[in-house]
Order: sequence, then C-alpha cells, then structure tokens
Amino acid sequence: MKLVKWLDKNFELVILAIMLAVMCCLSFANVIMRYAFHHALTWSDEICCYLLALSAFYCLPCAVRHGVSIKVDTFTTMMPEGLQKILGLVCDGVMILLLAYLFKGTQELIAKAALIHQASPALAIPVADIYRAMAFGILLGIFRYAQLMVRVLQGKATLEGDNGNDIQNGKGAGEE
Repeated sequence: MKLVKWLDKNFELVILAIMLAVMCCLSFANVIMRYAFHHALTWSDEICCYLLALSAFYCLPCAVRHGVSIKVDTFTTMMPEGLQKILGLVCDGVMILLLAYLFKGTQELIAKAALIHQASPALAIPVADIYRAMAFGILLGIFRYAQLMVRVLQGKATLEGDNGNDIQNGKGAGEE
C-alpha cells in the first residue's frame, strides 16, 4: 500500500526525471564525441528530441497532481468559495473532455503509423510506440483531473492548488 501511495504522488516525477537524466547524459556524450573525437552520435539527437516532446505530455499530469498548473484565476478568486469550487469542477471537466479528444486523435495516429509501419529515421523505432507513450501521458492527465475532481468532491482539496498539499505535510485540505 505504501508503494501505491508513493507512486500516486511521484509516478510522473520519476518518469520525467528518467527522461531528463537520459537527455542530459546523451547530450553530454554527444558534445564529448563531437569535440573530442570529431564524430557526432546522430541517434542520440533523435532520442533526445522524442524524449523532450514526450516530456510535455507527462508534465501536464504532474502539474495537476502537484497543484502547480499555469492558469489565470484573477476572476475566480473574487468569487465566493462555493462558486470557485463549482467553476473549478467545470473547468476540470472541460479539461477531461479536451484530453479525451486529444486521446482519440492519438489513437488515430497510432493506427495510421502502425498500418504503414512508420519508423524513426536513425534508430528505426516504431513511431506507433512513440505515439503510444504520448497517449499514455494523455491518459495520465485524464486520470489526474478525475482524481482532482474526486478529491474536491470529497473535501480533501478545495482547489487545484490544494491537490498536492498532502504530499508535503501528509494531510489533505479537509484533514486536520
């Protein structure tokens, strides 16, 4: 159970940390190869490019889980707390619908890429697999928004910014 709680709080962070570590190591190795040995690693650029693009799809669920998404809330902060909660739930629902639409689009991309056996140029990685990783990030985003909505409805979080508070202090917003 402890592992499940830890993964709930840190899953996306671990994925992002691994991606960043791989990108840094490969970029550093490529610089060394280029300047010390006058031979660049062409495949490392491809991996770094794909990892950088995929990291965007894993940053969204991470930001939602930790309550640090970028948003303009000037108007909503002037409203009563109950109305803020309702508007927040509506916005979260809209985000779930948007992500579901994006997920549908990734399914079409995966099907087309798999049908023509499209592969990346340098490493011949099936592009459908890269799109699957992208779709998984979108599904994580849907899950994190749904999780946030449940936490708000249960009273464990009042706003998105409260969603990650239990990570630091061991309690949710509704627990004292």
